[in-house]
Amino acid sequence: MRVSVGLMALGSFVLAASGASALQAQQPPPSHPISSPAALRSAAEAIDPLGKAAEAEAAWQAYLEALEITGGPVADQAFALNRMGDSRYYQQNMQGGLDASLEAKRRLEAANEAEGEPMADTLANIATFRGALGQSDLELPLQEQSLAIRKRLYGTDPTRLPPEQAKSLGLGYLNYANALYTAGRFSEAADLVKPSIDGVVTGELRDATLFVAMSSGANMLIDAGRTAEALELAQRGVTTATQLLPEEHPFIGFAHATLAKVLLQSDRFVEAEAPARRAVDIMVAKLGPNNRNTMTAVHNLGVILARLGRFEESIALTMAGHDAVRKIDPGNSINQLVSASNAAHEAGKQDMARDLAQRAASVAETVPDGDSRAAKGLTVLALRQDEAGDAKAALQTLDSIVARRARAGVASNDTVLDLQRGLFQIKAGDREAGWKLASRAATAIEADLIADAERFELGADLASYYETIMHMVEAAFAADRPDDALHAFELAGWGVNARTRQLLALKTSVEDQPALAGKVEAFETGSARLRILYRERAALLASDKTEAAAARASEITTLADSLAQLRAELVTAIPDFGQWVRPATPTVQQVQARLSPDEAILIAMPGRSRTFTMVITANGAVMASSEQGRPTVRALVSDLRLTLDGKRPSEVAGFARNAAALHDIVLPERAAAALAGHKRVAVVTSDALSRLPFSVLLPAVPSVDQKDFKGMDWMARRHAFSIALTPSAAFAKRDDGATRFSFLGVGAPTLSGVADPANGSVNLFRGGSAAIEDVRSLRPLPASAGEIAKVAAIRQFSTRLALTGDDATELRVRQASGTNYAVLLFATHGLMDGEVAGLNEPALVLTPPAQAGSAENDGLLLASEIGALGLGADFVILSACNSAAGRNETAPAYTGLANAFLGSGAQGLLLSHWRVRDDAAAYLSTLTVERALAGTPHAEALRQTQIALIDGKAGIADSANPSIWAPFVLVER
Repeated sequence: MRVSVGLMALGSFVLAASGASALQAQQPPPSHPISSPAALRSAAEAIDPLGKAAEAEAAWQAYLEALEITGGPVADQAFALNRMGDSRYYQQNMQGGLDASLEAKRRLEAANEAEGEPMADTLANIATFRGALGQSDLELPLQEQSLAIRKRLYGTDPTRLPPEQAKSLGLGYLNYANALYTAGRFSEAADLVKPSIDGVVTGELRDATLFVAMSSGANMLIDAGRTAEALELAQRGVTTATQLLPEEHPFIGFAHATLAKVLLQSDRFVEAEAPARRAVDIMVAKLGPNNRNTMTAVHNLGVILARLGRFEESIALTMAGHDAVRKIDPGNSINQLVSASNAAHEAGKQDMARDLAQRAASVAETVPDGDSRAAKGLTVLALRQDEAGDAKAALQTLDSIVARRARAGVASNDTVLDLQRGLFQIKAGDREAGWKLASRAATAIEADLIADAERFELGADLASYYETIMHMVEAAFAADRPDDALHAFELAGWGVNARTRQLLALKTSVEDQPALAGKVEAFETGSARLRILYRERAALLASDKTEAAAARASEITTLADSLAQLRAELVTAIPDFGQWVRPATPTVQQVQARLSPDEAILIAMPGRSRTFTMVITANGAVMASSEQGRPTVRALVSDLRLTLDGKRPSEVAGFARNAAALHDIVLPERAAAALAGHKRVAVVTSDALSRLPFSVLLPAVPSVDQKDFKGMDWMARRHAFSIALTPSAAFAKRDDGATRFSFLGVGAPTLSGVADPANGSVNLFRGGSAAIEDVRSLRPLPASAGEIAKVAAIRQFSTRLALTGDDATELRVRQASGTNYAVLLFATHGLMDGEVAGLNEPALVLTPPAQAGSAENDGLLLASEIGALGLGADFVILSACNSAAGRNETAPAYTGLANAFLGSGAQGLLLSHWRVRDDAAAYLSTLTVERALAGTPHAEALRQTQIALIDGKAGIADSANPSIWAPFVLVER
């Protein structure tokens, strides 16, 4: 169960029983006079009611007048009036549309035709107009009446009907579902998606009504939490719209907006930005900025930007047109306020966040009890109340949600709500009852987390669970339950890397059964490939490449079936398979038992308003928290990174103040005291803290006369830090391997250009394959050859292979991949997924071939290829920019290239957070490896090398500057 992100519901387009309100044939109407009603109707149906709404209205008016002159059937007159209403809807003339459909209803009643299909069509239109005019209390019963007529006419199962009747019944289900959805009754709406789609498909609809049904259904499914079904339907909607409609048609915008929303809810927010922007561009151009669906698409883009850490943009977009939205749809206006309040909080604008939350709660009081969006408005107020220190008021606000749900007859449990209520009960003083409620909810949420971890269509890192898990952490801290806090921290770190390592451990455990080990490896590599295919399919759909997307869809189906069968075989062969792919459940005592006296585990994770720290040593465990949460932590990390990234000149005093302030947040006094004296420290962290080595923190602000970096008391002087993915992984036993003194170095590829992937302006990957000439145009890295040569020259190596220049090809790497090396060094450009256009997974740049050929030798060594190659090593060094944490403070920690090498069996990884100066990179790599091969633990080897740089012993200019000595972090098992 995930925390809601406050996405707005995309509005319903008018759907007539005939499907005529959607796009029909694209031929223009004849230019010569037409007199017969039949010809006039054909001419009207040939006009796109959305793209040429005024022209469509005039054509339907002409048809109606011809019917009136000739005494045509009342049913046909009602049909004409309803289509006039549709065209007025697209002109934003909602009252005019309502008047037309009310007139249709009057004529049908006068003719005693109140029970046929024309009346069902008319009631559906009246309901839609009532909703658009803000009369939502009238919309739902009218759609219910319309569907009831169709059920009496046709039954309940559209798949058993002839096409025309199936179409009418399917659209009846869809219109009623839309009304339920608008009323915030998402689960009920989602239950009607299948009969809706069955109806339009059985009805042989081949116009845009088909994709409108798919996209609308996807919206309902995603808001009901049925993510997999929603994603499939949203992608079908984009495909259908692109195939049926002219380029840049407004309905294509609607389809892309739906896909973006579903991707975001699926934790694939990086991918969601492209279709979201495409939707906004199309809708603004074709429908105008004040159209209801345009405003919704703009808001949802704002929510996506918030997930990407761009909070100022997010606030502006999520609040765009708020006054207009509130007039026509108060429920959606709540979502705007919720999204803006959360973004303001993350941006550190607490007064604004509280004001917006109060406004959201005020609007929530005006909507029906059963509208789930009201709960979002009240929840955001409770969060702001708690952040202000009033847990009792926060609890009362959440209890009011429970009362509203009871009045509305909502029986299903909301586990996130229960967790929050339990937390606030504990903080309000009722520890026992609060913990009972919170722990029960946490158990259910963990079950959802584990289930979602196996759903390949979702983002692999399950990032939307993080905030919920931090509620678990806070509840355990408030209730003084260290074991439960430790377990919650384990869940917070249980991302794709941790799961990869678990599968690797499983493979190792069955190495005496080669066939079984092979199946585990096939399951791991197939799972990684399937996630990439899902991403590629979404990217291709966002670019209107429907044929290529269809090919990916076919491959997805085949691979998913294969993995399902493979998993079933593993479950049968390995009775405890389920335990291997679940989060570990260590106790504090169990963790302490494996620690030596000089070792400690430091867990530090920022929540929304506090940062939670746990220090575990061999003889103690301390929990402490600071009163600064994510907004403060992110601001400090971003400020420090500006200097470390070289984007701002070094200012010693300012950097030192921030480094000391962040230290005090991460290590409150009790935690700092517990850590003191422990040389080896494994760090488990998340969010913005994963973007910064803890070695650059300062226990105290230096004196005012401290003018340089050299004499500062960096944490690197006190501790040898390494990164553990989860608490259970900290100081796990190492496997020294049998090939301890072999070396492979790859880098300094032959490149000829000046393009820099770091600026995000290059396009190296198009249509699913590398663009060879663009890869070749990247900036050369000649100094990397020297770095590789220096490491290769270390005397302890018994065998060494250096692949540089023309030899640094993917083909040569593949040939060398059969060996497990002691040390594997890549010194080249590292690319993050999404950093360059078309690249949907991380990659290392190698020397491209003279001509384009096989994907196995195209100059880009993709993360999935690294995993498949099994490039194993005791120690892997990625001397490449940004090979550590993600591109922004919201990105999951230590994924991408790190995950690829961890999956290949690497025992330790040396990763860089920012651009490494060539001379410093060579020094850090060489001396760290040399010391490690001499028997020094890797983390201590790195620390000693860093201290040498700080103290000026390396002969490198300005080496005491942390931007020079601190880029690398060590990730170990």
